[in-house]
Amino acid sequence: MPRVAFLSALLLTVAVLVAPAPTASPGPIVAGTPAAMVVYPLPYRTTAAQTSWDLEVTMLNLINNERVAAGLAPLMPHATIRGVARAHGREMFAFGYLSHVSRSGLSPQQRVLRRGVRVRIVGENIAYAADIREAHEALMASEAHRQNILLPDYRLVGIGVVDGGTYGVVVVENFGN
Repeated sequence: MPRVAFLSALLLTVAVLVAPAPTASPGPIVAGTPAAMVVYPLPYRTTAAQTSWDLEVTMLNLINNERVAAGLAPLMPHATIRGVARAHGREMFAFGYLSHVSRSGLSPQQRVLRRGVRVRIVGENIAYAADIREAHEALMASEAHRQNILLPDYRLVGIGVVDGGTYGVVVVENFGN
C-alpha cells in the first residue's frame, strides 16, 4: 500500500512538473453554497503554490472597503481562522479542485471549530482566478458570496490566498462571529 501511495504522489509530481506552463487563467470560478457539496475542477493543480500575506491583506482591505461602503463595521482578522483558510486553499490547489468540503469531508464550520475557535456562525467564500482583484470582483458579482461579505453578524475573518503564479490564485475567506 505505501508503494502505491508513493507511486501516486510521484506521478502527481511528475504530471505537475511536465504540464505546460499556463499563460492565463481561463476565468474566475466561485464555488456555490456549502450545502450543495459541489466540487469544481480547477484547470491547474500545483503543490508549489505559496500563501501570500500581501495578497491576504489586499483582500482584507477590499472586503472591508465593501463593508464600510455598505455602512457595516470592518471585519477583524483572526490568525487561527486564517490558518484554517490557508490550509484549505493549499489543499484545493494541490489536488486541483474547488469545494467547501475538504477531501476529508469536513465543512468550513467543522474545520474552524476543530482548531478550537469559539464562534456561533461560520461562513466561507472560495474562488479561483487569475489574480486577487478578479477573485474579489467575481465574489462580489455572486449574490450568495456578496451576502457573506456584507453579513452584519460577521465580526471575524480569516483569509487565505494561495498564489500559484501563472496558475492563478485560490482565495478562501472564512467568516465568523
